Amino acid sequence: MISIGSYLDFVMKFMLAFGLIFELPIVIIFLTKIGILTTEFLTKNRKYAILFNFIMAAILTPTPDVFNQLLMAVPLIALYELGIIGAKIFCKNAKTRKSLSVN
Repeated sequence: MISIGSYLDFVMKFMLAFGLIFELPIVIIFLTKIGILTTEFLTKNRKYAILFNFIMAAILTPTPDVFNQLLMAVPLIALYELGIIGAKIFCKNAKTRKSLSVN
């Protein structure tokens, strides 16, 4: 039988994991904005990011079935793509402001 303590521990770990995962687009945009990453690098290495997302989903899911792995991997991939789109938008705006300030 599952105790309340073990259930709450499980729920808190999942909430923390999902909370950190949903910060992914912000981290991607920030790293692109300061020049550590480029959108070209992110799009070129998309296949490795998808593989990494599936590996992380396999580690984080409590059961070994594929359905739960997909339930976690698909949002990870969507957030990665959202981060790339956001980085393209924000970096394009920063480049236009730089070119306007130089002229």
